[in-house]
Amino acid sequence: MSRAYFTITYLPTNGDVTLLAGRCIGILHGFMNKRSCNHIGVSFPKWTDKHLGNQIAFVSEDKAALKNLRHQNYFEMMTHDKLFEISAIKPVPADATEVRIIRDQSLGKLFMGEKRRRMERANRRAEARGEEYIPQYVPNDSEISAFHKIPIVSKSNRNDFVLHLRLELANSIQNTFNSYGFATNEEYKGSVPLLAF
Repeated sequence: MSRAYFTITYLPTNGDVTLLAGRCIGILHGFMNKRSCNHIGVSFPKWTDKHLGNQIAFVSEDKAALKNLRHQNYFEMMTHDKLFEISAIKPVPADATEVRIIRDQSLGKLFMGEKRRRMERANRRAEARGEEYIPQYVPNDSEISAFHKIPIVSKSNRNDFVLHLRLELANSIQNTFNSYGFATNEEYKGSVPLLAF
């Protein structure tokens, strides 16, 4: 089955593109959870190593689902207020480069705030067992490729968290994504066209 997509372009020239991307991904997350589906992927047509770009695209074989997603209240309100420009639903070009945009939770573990949170949790667990917590330092010399961070607010508990995303070339087309529209390191191997314009 052929895939289709639509793009949302963020029109404010001084807008926070990661914040706007996070809001759009949040809408997709609610949409897919409500329908118990995992077949809509997210692409960033203007992704570079330095910035995410002012566009997000939603890709799927299910054109009816794309049409329903395109008409979500938030998207229509932002378009009405001239903050978003939404394209028509178009076929994915046959020659588009196929990539996997991966939500890589291991990247978050590299930051001091996350390390501190994990140490505090380990300390609480040790105290609950009546033990003394002695942190172990394990040096990490792994090379990190370019990635982007997108802030998200959980709809269920209103907590803020960050999606760490990295991009890699894909060898084949696969259409299963997590509920945020991304591939993961293990379970979901979904790929999307790069759609570079």
